[in-house]
Amino acid sequence: MAAGQGTRFASDVPKVMHQVAGRPMLAHVVDTGLAAGLEPLVVVIRAGMDVGSVADGTVTVNQPPDGRGTAFAVEIGLSAVPGDVDTVVALYGDSPLVRPATVRGVIEALRRTDAVAAISWADVSDPGAFGRVRLAATGLVEGIVESADASPEDLAITTVNAGPAAFRANWLRRALPRVQPSPTSGERYLTQLVDLAIEGGELVAGYQITDLDETIGCDDLERLEAADAAFRRRA
Repeated sequence: MAAGQGTRFASDVPKVMHQVAGRPMLAHVVDTGLAAGLEPLVVVIRAGMDVGSVADGTVTVNQPPDGRGTAFAVEIGLSAVPGDVDTVVALYGDSPLVRPATVRGVIEALRRTDAVAAISWADVSDPGAFGRVRLAATGLVEGIVESADASPEDLAITTVNAGPAAFRANWLRRALPRVQPSPTSGERYLTQLVDLAIEGGELVAGYQITDLDETIGCDDLERLEAADAAFRRRA
């Protein structure tokens, strides 16, 4: 998902084309997807958005301007995924520090259970704007709530939605049209799929990210600088 405009950057440069460690953050995410073996790797962008050679080796599709939210972006991207693909992974174009091992880990969490979805999560001291993840003692996911829609009790949760998600492709195709816009933001959130799965009696697996640098989502300049510093430390 790479269609974000990045208005908080006060720049005409698309958000995912801002640089981390000397390269556009989208380039890091593309490298991760390819290294994790995702094929095809579909990049959802805005019409007219120039990503140059960054998306080489991928399939690019344009996100229409009449829809909002991560579920809408995945729905658009899914249109470019062949019908014989059995597992779909959603990556965030503004999360350049996610490792290929994490992508493979969330896929394995899905495949070793009878789950229809697997969500990566992390335990953080300052959850901020992250969506909160409710976990069962078994490690399965019981629910996710976006921070904009969260109650005070939910906001006190420190386990957060923090990275890639994996889905059974056939179930995803059936479920995505049922995702409704948030009454608060008007966006169609990918995380609503967790509620739809649980309401339908399906399982949702969890995969813990322990390297918290991987959870840095660059939606403003402060986080962009934090990602750059973390990437350079890693290198």
